[in-house]
Amino acid sequence: MKLLRQLVIQCFNVCFIAILLSMGWMLYNVHIAGDLLIIFLVIVTVTVFPLYTYWIEHIYKKILPFRYEDLYLQTVDMFLSLQSYDDIIKVIFERVLRFIGVNSGLLIFYSHVTDDYTIYYQKQQKQKIIRKARIDKNNIILKIIQSGDDILIKSKLDPSLHFQRSIIFEMEKLGGEIIIPIYYHDIFLGLMVIGEKKTRISRKDILMLKALASKIATVTVNSFFMHELIKNKEIEKEYELSFKVLKKFLPPDEGLVHNTHYRVIRHHGNEAHYFFSIYNCSDSISYIIICSLRANIPLLSLLIPAISVLFQSYARLGYYPLTIIEKINAVIKKKELIEKDLSLLVLKKCNNNYSIGKSRTSDVKLFVYNGSTVKPVVCNGDSSMIRNPARLIIARHDMAAIKKNPELLDNTVSLSNTIGENEFIMILTRV
Repeated sequence: MKLLRQLVIQCFNVCFIAILLSMGWMLYNVHIAGDLLIIFLVIVTVTVFPLYTYWIEHIYKKILPFRYEDLYLQTVDMFLSLQSYDDIIKVIFERVLRFIGVNSGLLIFYSHVTDDYTIYYQKQQKQKIIRKARIDKNNIILKIIQSGDDILIKSKLDPSLHFQRSIIFEMEKLGGEIIIPIYYHDIFLGLMVIGEKKTRISRKDILMLKALASKIATVTVNSFFMHELIKNKEIEKEYELSFKVLKKFLPPDEGLVHNTHYRVIRHHGNEAHYFFSIYNCSDSISYIIICSLRANIPLLSLLIPAISVLFQSYARLGYYPLTIIEKINAVIKKKELIEKDLSLLVLKKCNNNYSIGKSRTSDVKLFVYNGSTVKPVVCNGDSSMIRNPARLIIARHDMAAIKKNPELLDNTVSLSNTIGENEFIMILTRV
């Protein structure tokens, strides 16, 4: 049946061409030429051709009507292969506009992340994208559209009413005859603006546009979640790499600093939430630096190599602990790598005595164990000095359990069970 209808259309075209050829033959026989021929050709071009094109398209739509069901199925199939919003414009939106007999339209998307609008403008074969478009949030259209069913049709509004006249004015500014909101459940995602239509808008046209808005909402949300999923995966990989870098620069959890044994205990299975480094300047002088990782882990993984180099350079020059902290923070802030000071603690060990430097942002605490009790150490800049402690405990940890039971310091397994997820303890024991 469809093939027969196409043959009928082709017969119309053949007949029209035959009529033109016959008229040409008649003009040739009556010897019409010159100005009369030019006038005749102009009349045929201006009147006959446009009329024939109009009626043949009208007949074509009558003989070969395009079913809405077919368009809907094609729309769904196309959405399955969509990769971006540009595909919505180039593949779907332009085709739907052409089908319902409209030359122009807008897709206005609202970003909840950046709180701005992006406008996709379609007019015949021309497309234009306006990013970060200025749309007043108090716009009356945005105020009255509260759900996906709040469709605005300009021809159904009454201009004699002030409220509806304001809506008509805003629709005319957008060049729209119909406005269909794009909602995913109760989440507002944007607007679909359909330009003026010469013929009356049908109920099926509205259903098609609502279906398209629904599909656009689905693609938008799926695209957002896919983007977030990819971003989270990238963050996970970034953290994995960052922790690998940190661990590469971390000394072993247990070792010797001259005649002092050090041991680091953290929660079992916990990733590194601290950085420490040890530098032996001479046979009697050593420096220990501890950075509590409260800042961005990937950023710190980039800073740690620089901190290590600066720390060893200043330690080699024999600076006091607080001076080392100030210089490290000054260099990193000068490079505009961080805004706030790093949380640092620096110990200078000379024989069995410790000079202490601690940044104001550091939450690391010091305790001394004298064999029977655990006592906190008050740090007052470079003037703080601990002389010949049997054990020096550096902790980002609540020491209440250890104060009650100091024997836990000799039991690594029991001690690790008292440590929170982001906490650690370093124990320096005189050999």
